[in-house]
Amino acid sequence: MKKKSSEEKLLFKERIRISGFVLGALALFLSAVLFLVPFFQTRATEKTAYTKLDACVVNAINYAYGYGDGDKINPDINETIFVAIFDEDGERRFPSMVFSPKFPTYESVDAAYKAGIDYTGFQSGRKNFFKNKFYLTKMDAQYIEKNLPINKSTIVPTLPISLPSNLVVFAGIDRTNELDSIKYATFVLAMALLSGFLLMIVPIYFISYRIMRPFRMALKHEKEFVANASHELKTPLAIILAGAEILKDKNKENTVYVDNIITQCGNMNETILDMIELAKLENTLVELKKVDFSKTLNNLCLSFDALAFERGIEYSYDIQPGIILEKADEKNLIRLSNLLIDNAMKYTENEKIIKITLKQTKRGALFTIYNTGCQILDEERQKVFERFYQGKSGTDKERKGSGLGLAIVKQICDTYNYKIDIFSHYQKDLCFEILLK
Repeated sequence: MKKKSSEEKLLFKERIRISGFVLGALALFLSAVLFLVPFFQTRATEKTAYTKLDACVVNAINYAYGYGDGDKINPDINETIFVAIFDEDGERRFPSMVFSPKFPTYESVDAAYKAGIDYTGFQSGRKNFFKNKFYLTKMDAQYIEKNLPINKSTIVPTLPISLPSNLVVFAGIDRTNELDSIKYATFVLAMALLSGFLLMIVPIYFISYRIMRPFRMALKHEKEFVANASHELKTPLAIILAGAEILKDKNKENTVYVDNIITQCGNMNETILDMIELAKLENTLVELKKVDFSKTLNNLCLSFDALAFERGIEYSYDIQPGIILEKADEKNLIRLSNLLIDNAMKYTENEKIIKITLKQTKRGALFTIYNTGCQILDEERQKVFERFYQGKSGTDKERKGSGLGLAIVKQICDTYNYKIDIFSHYQKDLCFEILLK
């Protein structure tokens, strides 16, 4: 069975995270492009439409008052423009002027005309609005006299035009073709951007592999160093320990100091063994077999009875019989369980209660280890599984282990796809929950 180490899984997650970040940024950029391009195209269409419409209004008023010949505006082949001049009461004062090579009659703009003529938002000045792909405008005499050059003609000399105060001009220009073209271009742009985005997924993922290469090499060298250093330290440590034992027998006066050397050597030996176990977990292939986990866990829990009694711990375990794991490594299951129970024994405080349960659920076998008097803050929930990391528990700030126990637990869970969760209430209790599928 080929197993992925926790580092390999971490690298894979980082690649996914990097790829997701880049693709997310790319998606935001493409979305902005897809929004801004048609937006500015529409704004440009609106600006040119009203510029042309103002010229039509000037021409219509000049023509209505006898200046000009009404043919200064040359609409496009599919363009329709109309201008109507009214009194405020809605009575048309002059015939409507329609500029359109395609639709030369007033009836061709009847729908847009009727839609805009009843527009109630107009009071005075000028109001622009959009209806049925027509850009429409209403303006009164005061606005026209102030903002439009109505008394100017290039054809005949003119006198200043004085418009009646109750005059209202209603005009509209059709931009159906331009708006349809923008809509179609937006659709084509969206398809092109979407295709480009999908084509970029695979290259970005492989680029992330190159980005992570230095990190991969650093992890590889770190693992090799830890494994080699652990093996190299075993021999000198054994020599130091043997020498300390001899000194203890021959030099009774310094027994306290020698005992301290022996204790520290034992702690260091435990750390080295843990480091070697981690290296084995990451690199060793194991044949998986059927395991009666209920029986295995029950026997392991029994072995802690005496230690719990000696330390005054209220120790209990409720193990559902007959829970069989079809494909499992019994040795590592024992190691995982032993480390978690030993962790609970070390860190239980206050009421000193430890409860162990194993039960079958719909999701799989659920294994929990609960103990009182321990805390893991929210920001420490993932850090506790890091190598050599030790959080502070309860009132006890002393170092109680090598800091590798929970790292080994996490490595075992990652290796065999077990799900581990931590639940904790501040300075009250701690519970590890492992789902074995």
